[in-house]
Amino acid sequence: MQCKFHPGKKAELFCKSCSAPLCRECAEEIRPGEFCCFQCAMLQSVSQVGSTLAEKKGKARKARKRWGPFQYFVLVSSMLIAVMWGVILFGGQPAPASRVDLAKKGRVLLFLVDGAIKRYAHYEGKKYPETLRDLVPKYLGFKGPELAYLDLLKYVRDPIKGYRLSLKHPKKNEMRLVLTAKGIEYSAPALGVSQ
Repeated sequence: MQCKFHPGKKAELFCKSCSAPLCRECAEEIRPGEFCCFQCAMLQSVSQVGSTLAEKKGKARKARKRWGPFQYFVLVSSMLIAVMWGVILFGGQPAPASRVDLAKKGRVLLFLVDGAIKRYAHYEGKKYPETLRDLVPKYLGFKGPELAYLDLLKYVRDPIKGYRLSLKHPKKNEMRLVLTAKGIEYSAPALGVSQ
């Protein structure tokens, strides 16, 4: 029997797909011990590539549809970071005088004013105000009679700590708080004595 593509050569093998007789030159080994003619080998390789591409596209579509906890975490974290950068870049609004009676809630007043001092230092080049009234209205939203609240506080610029802020008259038996640029200092007053 002669080769289908070389009639002058003797056929030694047969194509697995079309059963055509083939010489050694025309036979393509597709798997160990399995041979095809070049036409059938080409058709087989094209069909394999097409099926693997379709499988990959199907897997990619399924993978895109599924959102797991990690994707939600990344989305929420990105949104929070964007909001934080917005606050950092565009600054916050001055702290408003709350509806809480600040004269009775001295510590609330203390921390409210401390936050305003820190905003002042941030936006004014690491400088601290001469007086607490320098914070109004840009960094502290007090108006009219609310300015009297500032008289309840003791404020001193300090060369080492930056500033010292405390209540002028803390409650009896209440731990005394002194807020500074470096942190909070605590001291206990003498029992029954108001400072």
